[in-house]
Amino acid sequence: MPYDKKIAIVYKTKYGCTMKYAGWLAIKLDADLYEISDVGRWDLLKYKTIIFGSPIYNSQIYLKDYLQDKFHTIKNKNIVLFCVSMNLQSKEDIVEYNFENEEIKNKIKLFFLQGCINFDNLSKLDKIKFKKSISKNLHSDMVSLEKNINIDRSDKHTVRPIIDYVLDKTY
Repeated sequence: MPYDKKIAIVYKTKYGCTMKYAGWLAIKLDADLYEISDVGRWDLLKYKTIIFGSPIYNSQIYLKDYLQDKFHTIKNKNIVLFCVSMNLQSKEDIVEYNFENEEIKNKIKLFFLQGCINFDNLSKLDKIKFKKSISKNLHSDMVSLEKNINIDRSDKHTVRPIIDYVLDKTY
């Protein structure tokens, strides 16, 4: 019996926001959902479209190495990458910093989504890095982070462009 699901969502999360977006997308697209550590060697070959979800920390896309390692195996698929961050860097800078290979830059459709952060849940190292990033960028809601402790910019409605793109490319 042939496998009838056409879309897989593969994500990595550190504090949960990327997982939240991946879940919203999986529900709306009736997609299979994988945490990156659960993806087997051949699991992704059966899908037409693969959506990757990755947080960005310190300008680095967490799934960058995985995508670069697997790219030649999956490059004939529709590949989407959504990145979740507090947007302290420009999208262009993130792409240039993370991907040197022009084929990857041209093949992967990128979406950037707003993140969330709970300062109390950050590791000690992440707190230090985040405070340095705040002092460089001085976003108004970030300056008051220690007063507010919790910032959640995630919004399930912001996945609509990803859904529209995936449906158009998959069916």
